[in-house]
Amino acid sequence: MALHIEPNAEPIPGYRLIDRLGSGGFGEVWRAEAPGGLFKAIKFVQREADNSDSALIESPNDPSRADQEWKSLVRVRSVRHPFILLLDRFEYIDNYLVIVMELADRTLGDRFKECRTQGLPGIPREELLGYLIEAAEVLDLMNSQYQLQHLDIKPQNLFLVHNHIKVADFGLVKDTTAGGKFMTITGGVTPVYAAPETFDGKFSRRCDQYSLAIVYQFGAFPSVVVFASFYRSAAASVECRGRDGLAIFQSSKR
Repeated sequence: MALHIEPNAEPIPGYRLIDRLGSGGFGEVWRAEAPGGLFKAIKFVQREADNSDSALIESPNDPSRADQEWKSLVRVRSVRHPFILLLDRFEYIDNYLVIVMELADRTLGDRFKECRTQGLPGIPREELLGYLIEAAEVLDLMNSQYQLQHLDIKPQNLFLVHNHIKVADFGLVKDTTAGGKFMTITGGVTPVYAAPETFDGKFSRRCDQYSLAIVYQFGAFPSVVVFASFYRSAAASVECRGRDGLAIFQSSKR
């Protein structure tokens, strides 16, 4: 029987779909009612989905986004932190990767849009730094203790639950255990937030730190035009200092 992704369908017995929260080049996310009356988010990624998306940089060596995301979930499932979006279960059903996770209130991108409608230039600086300190804590843990890079840090992947950050969407996670300054990335990244080396198909242990800095730049000062030369000089500067992301945002808040 084919998997039905529509209101009131139960792709997993006991999990009733309510409404679609969003969709992208690689799948869609639905709000669902789980057993016991709990509400969850369910993400569907089709195994043979077309990987074309003008917003992403693609790699011809990545034939299946679903398989890549499965491997990433296996890598991160042992990482425990209060600022990571909780993962309940993931499995293949009728050629779809189905991921059940905690339902957040909104994304950091939604909060940015709300501030703009209120006439603000962006998210107030102190508020935004509070969010990014929490995100940096997660990313530092992943980097230092688990040797993992998220590689897709952007406002749409930073969720809010009761005004606290939840880092999510681990579909591009890579490990850094191969050593070396740069490693090969096989998958799409979001150009606006991606570190410069990813444009050459490489990644380093500083990529997430760089992306988080760009989230701050666009979240607080969206009208500022940031050129590629700034991206490269900023990344080089951060790497030379050798400080972790949490330390940088804590010092910024002071």
